[in-house]
Amino acid sequence: MELDVLSVKILIAAALAIACAPAAALAPASAPAPASRVLSGEPAVSTERAATPPPEASAEPMAATRAEPPAAPAPSEPAPLPEGTIVLHIGDSMAGALGVALNAELEQHKVKGHLRFKTASYIPGWAGGLELPLHLSQLKPDLVLITLGTNEVKMPDPTQRAPMLKKIVKMIGDRPCVWIAPPVWTQEKGLYQVIRDNIAPCRYMDTEVVYPDMPRLNDKIHPTIGARQEWAKRVVAWLAKERRPTPDKPWALAPE
Repeated sequence: MELDVLSVKILIAAALAIACAPAAALAPASAPAPASRVLSGEPAVSTERAATPPPEASAEPMAATRAEPPAAPAPSEPAPLPEGTIVLHIGDSMAGALGVALNAELEQHKVKGHLRFKTASYIPGWAGGLELPLHLSQLKPDLVLITLGTNEVKMPDPTQRAPMLKKIVKMIGDRPCVWIAPPVWTQEKGLYQVIRDNIAPCRYMDTEVVYPDMPRLNDKIHPTIGARQEWAKRVVAWLAKERRPTPDKPWALAPE
């Protein structure tokens, strides 16, 4: 009887030991991947590959395909002045100051210059007189230059000169012409704008732009001898740059 009781106790102890064993010992080491993911056809995502940054694009291929901008063309030299042509220059004392040196400068280009000026002259005198029509008829110039207005820049109402300016331009006709503005010598500048506004299709050359700070004589008005020569060179350079010759007008100029 004791033996039977002892056997029963041993069996009970063994059963308790088995029941208390860790569940981890009985569980499989790893669960297989669910069958549904394997059969779904979805690509497996690799966490290692996703964490790797994409390779940086190389700058060299793009630099190779980037075209270099074309080089700017070299500025072309103005065409030579038309040899054998005739230039008529009219005006007041400023025309006289510029004209002698200008004729010498034109002569170097085999262009014949003719200077016709009156020291104490005014726009109305040239507009209403007979001198300009006579010079145009006799010389038949290819280009007409006008340097006029020095003696009337201080007039109270310069707009009064507008009809006279238009009359001078009308007398010149379809010949190319340039009004070479006198150098500024006073604070009153209204006449310059009136001239500019009323001489089309003649061109306006602003001497203050072409030759700023021009040296003057003691009268503070007229240029020095050296300045006259420099002024003439700059006028010829301006004319050469602005010239747009046509077969019948070798001195045709670019429009304003």
